[in-house]
Parts: sequence; C-alpha cells; structure tokens
Amino acid sequence: MDRVPMSTRCGAIDPGVILYLLDLGITADGVRRMLYEDSGLLGLSGISHDMRKLLASPAPEAAEAVEVFVYRGGREIGSLSAALGGLDTLVFTAGIGEGSPEIRQRIAQQAAWLGLRLDPARNAAGATEIGVGPVRVLVLPADEELATAEAVYGLLRS
Repeated sequence: MDRVPMSTRCGAIDPGVILYLLDLGITADGVRRMLYEDSGLLGLSGISHDMRKLLASPAPEAAEAVEVFVYRGGREIGSLSAALGGLDTLVFTAGIGEGSPEIRQRIAQQAAWLGLRLDPARNAAGATEIGVGPVRVLVLPADEELATAEAVYGLLRS
C-alpha cells in the first residue's frame, strides 16, 4: 500500500494501523471501506476527493492534503529514479496528472534536483510534451479500460 494517496484510497500506511482498527472492533469490511473509500485526498482533507476543489479551497486542511500529495509524488519519483539509476522521461497521466497543471508544476519542483523543468506555457496549455530540461516530461491520457481489454484479449489468444 506504499504509494501516493489517491482520491479516496490511502497511500502509505503502517500495517499496525489496520491491526489497531480491528482491535477497536471495526469490521474487516469497515477497515476496507476506510482504506479504499474514505482515505486519500478525501480522508486527508475531510473536504473532498477532487483535487480541483482542494486547490480552490481556502481551508488549511485542503492545502495540507495537496501538500501531502505533492510531497509523496516527488518522493516516489526520487525513489523510483534511484531504483532505476536515473530518469530520462516522466509521464503524468490519469485524472490529476492529465488535468492539473498546478500539481504537475509543484511535483516537478519537488523533483527539480533530477533535472525536471517544465515550460509554464506548455504546461498550462496541456501540451503533450511539457518538459524543457534534460528529463522529458509528457502528459498522456490514460485509458485503463482499453489496456485491460487488450491484456485480456492477449491472454485469451494465447
């Protein structure tokens, strides 16, 4: 479960938290609901799972949820870059990655030490290629349903 927090799903969590919740008498289904439906940006902010609403909100809880998301995004990029021995391309995708120039910019600032730099105009315009440094930075649409269908089709054919 070690990942960036999603809209309603938790990011990194100490496994002891799950045991603690079970010891409190919360059912396994209740813990599942907490981890997958009531956590993430929604749980951190207590306001919304929608990054657009959090960015527009003056509430400190919204700002904190955004900061955690950006921090974890930058941390994951650094961790994976270390594991891969460097970084030549970074791809932003899915809802927040495709739709939020501000979050892309803030995450790129977190990873600037790797050579990530964005062209502000191209980033704001939602261009496909938005990087201007030694690391290519792309914004690509996600089509998870198509990827799943292609994988299943490939399995059925083999």
